[in-house]
Amino acid sequence: MKDTTKGILAVSVGSIALGSIGIFVRFADQSIAPMTQTFGRIFVAFLCITIFNLVTNRLGSVKIKRKDLKLFVLNGLIGFGVMASSFTLSILHTSITNTYFLLYTAPVWVVILSYLFLKEKTSRNTLVSIAIGMLGIIFLFNPSDLSKGLLGNIFGLATGIALGSYFIITGYLGKKYSTTTITFWTNLFGAISLFPLIFIFDKKVNLLHSLSVWFPVIAAGIMVFIGYILLNYGLRKVKASVGSVLSLFEPLSSVAYGFIFFTEIPVAPTLFGAALILSSIGYLAKMQEK
Repeated sequence: MKDTTKGILAVSVGSIALGSIGIFVRFADQSIAPMTQTFGRIFVAFLCITIFNLVTNRLGSVKIKRKDLKLFVLNGLIGFGVMASSFTLSILHTSITNTYFLLYTAPVWVVILSYLFLKEKTSRNTLVSIAIGMLGIIFLFNPSDLSKGLLGNIFGLATGIALGSYFIITGYLGKKYSTTTITFWTNLFGAISLFPLIFIFDKKVNLLHSLSVWFPVIAAGIMVFIGYILLNYGLRKVKASVGSVLSLFEPLSSVAYGFIFFTEIPVAPTLFGAALILSSIGYLAKMQEK
């Protein structure tokens, strides 16, 4: 199997795994404050990658060069901290559909940021795929007036930019470091950056819930671990712009999970948007194989 094919499969499956997080967030929302559960799932993901490295005797391989430390810190702070916290704050100040729509503008930001910081030009095939995918996202989430709930929409836009930056930084680090190394450090710095926000944004701070109450958060953290270790592996094999398009499997799978677990029947525009996204991913995957 070609490296490109491995990368496509890894990012796709990882994105499908990440799409399941919304299920556990809904269950946890009844008992655990938003920022507390956000920190919790990233911390659990960090524990998972640490245990994985111990079991596979890879803990010693997470060493990084001092000159690259700032990139790992930046990736954890922005790719996990800013994205996760902004996502939570966006949902609190605007509609959920607007939040998800702005989050998945990430492929556009990957193109812009790649050119600004890496002087990397995006191929025509990828641009066509992104355009089709973004049109699909519009139909999938049908965002309302973006001029309303301005603060929430600003936070939503921050999630998209943060996710886009994660693809770029991870793709760059992937040329020098292993998947487990990248996953370990980004989860660590992500958890560190999120912990203080519990005391700033959550009205009631309680970290001593019972294990049964924490279960949805633990399950979400395991899915974050699985999703991101696959995503990080895939981004070592494909360009960030390609990976960002493949990550659109995440919103697609979240719609499917909503139907399976919460009987949320998708309407016609949602199905049309899903068809467009699948078309954009299929087109891009076909072009990558040539």
